[in-house]
Parts: sequence; structure tokens; C-alpha cells
Amino acid sequence: MIAPVFRALLALSLMAAAGCSQTENAKENPAPDIAGLMDAANIPGLAVATITDCALKDVSYYGVADVETGEPVGPDTIFEAASLTKTLFTVIVNQLADEGVIDLDKPLADDFDYPRVTDKDAYAKLTPRIILEHRSGFPNWASDPLDKETWGSIEFKNPPDTKFGYSGEAYMLLQAYVESRTGESLDRLFEDRLGDVMAHSMLSAPIKPGMTPAFGHDENGGKEAGRAMKPAPRAGAAYSALTNAQDYAQFLAYVCNGAGMDIGARGDMLRPQSPTDDPEIVWALGWGVQSRDDGVVYFHWGDNKQFKAFAAFNPATRDGVVYFANAYNGLKLIEPIAEPVVGDVTPIADWLDYGRVD
Repeated sequence: MIAPVFRALLALSLMAAAGCSQTENAKENPAPDIAGLMDAANIPGLAVATITDCALKDVSYYGVADVETGEPVGPDTIFEAASLTKTLFTVIVNQLADEGVIDLDKPLADDFDYPRVTDKDAYAKLTPRIILEHRSGFPNWASDPLDKETWGSIEFKNPPDTKFGYSGEAYMLLQAYVESRTGESLDRLFEDRLGDVMAHSMLSAPIKPGMTPAFGHDENGGKEAGRAMKPAPRAGAAYSALTNAQDYAQFLAYVCNGAGMDIGARGDMLRPQSPTDDPEIVWALGWGVQSRDDGVVYFHWGDNKQFKAFAAFNPATRDGVVYFANAYNGLKLIEPIAEPVVGDVTPIADWLDYGRVD
């Protein structure tokens, strides 16, 4: 159960986002020394974009896309968004629910079989809502989503809808359900619904013309344990987006402005619904929510090992930020990059536990 004070903070924040002018933000933190932070964390390249009043404000680029070639990070540099993909998928699912194409509270098992799930009694309890709020009971991954040879049965770690448990595997199940219900691939749904917002982005190969993939670097900022970008052969709702900072910031602004949904549907998507093991962090549908005395901050992160990403927005001030890093240590910079824009995110950084730059 979500505490009443959490609901009240959310209501105030959404009211502000729905039409109030920008209010004074908690921006007491000075602008960070990005180059110094990157050097301390062994991050060769970084792209940062911000939104103000739910509109793209600016995009900044730092360092190099590849330490070997020395090519600078720029507008045409794309990164693996990793789990930020889940936020794109979440918006698509909630739009479909708003249009009556799917029912967030209808069990998937009513009209969709998934052979990889052998516990049919537990499967019968799964709904799109339970999956989006990470209460499916699935492990994060039961297999390699890029290797069908590993796709065995999926065992439940917990009974469905009993506790928070982050799961990419469950999002892949929901993707299969959505594709079955709509008769469209997720690639097509993305292009039709978000293609105008994110014109340079894609959920699968090939990389769009004119875009240059960043190289993913290891924890020393080198290539010894790094890897080249791996475009997925087909869309994966949990992990596969390739994007740049500007595109994702435009998506963040789109969500901040309503995400093409009825206000009730958007409110349902952003309503805190699933408590975690931290009293200050709750999950909405597809988004993490940090509670603060002055309202809430929505967030998500991406971790494909050598590619890292983080995004957050404050619905009360209508400000947001996203950054992409091409290195293993990319999530050590959450606080210095995000806090000048959305205010205190210490509980988020603590909960994610990627460490900090000394």
C-alpha cells in the first residue's frame, strides 16, 4: 500500500505539470565540472540533455565516442539506451490502454499463451499492470534475450503481485502479448507512435543513416574489456533502444506534456503503485518514483554494462535531464548531473548503488 502522503505529493506534482508555469526549482547545486567528473570516473564520452517547462532546453556533448579513433561525441552519436527502453515501451502500452486496445488489469492468460511459463496457475494472475510495476515474480533475466538457444522455461521467484522484483524478462513477455493483441511488431509500434518524437532512434538494426555508434568502454575507460555497439536484430522492450541525448530528452518532454494520453491515463501511468525495499522509492507503471518533501521525481536508468544511461524529471517544476555514457562507470555521475536540474536525487543514487566519484 502506498502511503497517503506519497499520493498527496504526487497529486500536487501532477497538478503543477498539467498547466502551471515553471516554479523555482531546487537548483542550489552549482554546474558540475563535467570534464573533471568524466576523468575521475574513467568515462571517455558523455551526452547530456535537459528540458525546461517540458520542452527541450539544451544538449551538451563531452569527450570522445571511441578512445581509439578520437571521434568526438556529437549530435550524431548514438548510445545503447539499455533499460531506458522500458520507459518507451511503457508509454506505448499505456497509449494502447487509453485507446481500449488492451486492458491493464486483464490477465494475459485469458487470450494469450506463453509456453515458456510452465506454472499456469501463477501465469493466470499476470496482468500488464503487474508487469509494468515490476510485481510479476519473474527473475530479471531467465535467459539471454539475444540468444534463442537459451530460452528455456521461466520459473517464478515469487508469487505474482506480492512484492517488487525488477524484471526485464517480464517486459519481454508483455511485448509478446502486445504484439499479439495489435498484430504489429514493437518496431512498427515505436515508429508509428514515437518516431516523430525520436527521429534518430531505433529499437533494432539497422542503425539509421547519418548516426554514428559510440563504443562501450570498460571500467578503466579503455577498450580491453570494452565492446562495440550491438544493435538487436529485433526490438526488445526491456533493453534494445539506440538513441541520442536529444531524442530521449524530446521523449521526456513528451511524457512531461502528457504523452499523447488522456490526463487520467497519464495519471494512472505515473501513480506510485509498487513499494520497493526503500521507503523513499516506489514504482509507478514503468517509472521509478522518488518521494521528497516538495513532491516527487520520476526516474529510470540504463545498464548494458559498457553503456550506461540515466533520466529523471520533476513534474512540479517541469524540468528534466537525461545523460548517456559510453563506459562501465557511467552511473557514478547521477547526482552531479541530475541534481542541478531536478533537485536532490540522493535516495535514487543510494538505491541504485552504483557508487560515486571520489
